Amino acid sequence: MSTEKKWKNEITEQFIQDYLKSNYRIVGKNKHSAIKPCHWLEQRLMTGRDNQNCYKGIFSVKSNLCLQNTPSVPFCNHQCVFCWRDLQSSLGATFNVVPDEPKELVNEMIRHQKNLIQNHLPLKRYIDNYHIIIKILKYILKNNKSESIQSISRIIDASKTKIDRAIVFLKNMGFMDYIEGDINHYCIKKSIKRQIKSDVDIEPLVNKNITTLREIEKVHEESMKPKHAAISLDGEPFLYPLLSDFVAEFKKRKMTTFIVSNGTFPERIESMEHFPSQLYISLSASNEKTYKKICRPMLKNSWEKLMKTMDLLGSLSCRTVVRITAVKNLNLKEIFIKEYLDIIKRAKPNFLDIKGFTLQAKALLIKERLKSSEDLDFFFPEFEDIKEFAEKISNLGNFPTLYKNERSRDILLGVNWDKKKLEISN
Repeated sequence: MSTEKKWKNEITEQFIQDYLKSNYRIVGKNKHSAIKPCHWLEQRLMTGRDNQNCYKGIFSVKSNLCLQNTPSVPFCNHQCVFCWRDLQSSLGATFNVVPDEPKELVNEMIRHQKNLIQNHLPLKRYIDNYHIIIKILKYILKNNKSESIQSISRIIDASKTKIDRAIVFLKNMGFMDYIEGDINHYCIKKSIKRQIKSDVDIEPLVNKNITTLREIEKVHEESMKPKHAAISLDGEPFLYPLLSDFVAEFKKRKMTTFIVSNGTFPERIESMEHFPSQLYISLSASNEKTYKKICRPMLKNSWEKLMKTMDLLGSLSCRTVVRITAVKNLNLKEIFIKEYLDIIKRAKPNFLDIKGFTLQAKALLIKERLKSSEDLDFFFPEFEDIKEFAEKISNLGNFPTLYKNERSRDILLGVNWDKKKLEISN
């Protein structure tokens, strides 16, 4: 890197504080990097079981061992309409701070991850949750009627927050549900109730179908040694000028790596010395017009650069994935399928991933960003929407469906892949 380059640090204290409020940890001396434990890490800490894992589980990545991070949190050359970031606070397409050294960043990210798990996602929380869910099931079974969070919290010695967490968890695990017409009262599902003759049957049933105390303890202990780095949190990673060495530092620690990129920096991809275990390239549109509407690129010729990246994928030494970030009634249309297929066959990736965008944080502003009067439901794809679209691409492209994750709203298709093995390696 040239020592003559002048860097201008525009990352303000207010910017940092805003991210800290959203459970990020800003990492490094120059504050351009961050980590954030994802929803699935916490879900896995609750049970330790494979059914509480994100879509990356198909590649043998366990969510409790995954370090979700970014070396370029404020910088991106897109302003995607579905982005969860506050686009007004983005510092744009130029990496204008002194880049922290990769070795220091990786050490700090791992340290922060351990600290977050120990102090903010502690083992005691999940041990308590285990005991609370058993108490809730016993209480509802004994009373033989639906209950609200308020009524349960009056009997069980736990806060409403803990009761709410346990009930949501039981609902997600298929043990409880709302009563018809009332989302404030819950009951044990009939299919579960039929398996319970008395309250002594509850704990063995939980142990069989949800988790055990030993599994919770074991997964929490394992989480202190992350084994995977998902370089996908925020911003465009290829804007960080030391990305190749950043990947190398994770590899030195025997960690696998995924990079998720918008694909508009083919020259930087070509010049990498150290490739990730798997490179995801986002393809949020099948043509330039739709691309400009959805991604709102800030640099000229972005579509042409994305297509150049597509032409590179088949020659790269790492595994590659083209990801369609699905937005209903925008890019998830049957009329675009042939265009998508033409690009996929041109790119020759190992996999095609179709994943619904996440309607959270600033992504809730999608209709304002599109200047649309439609309701949010108009843009939010349900799993069935994604499944129908994926089946059409699968049939027309002769791409086998390898994996479906309804809770992540994610479907993986095989394009040019090793049929013997999905597991990734360093």
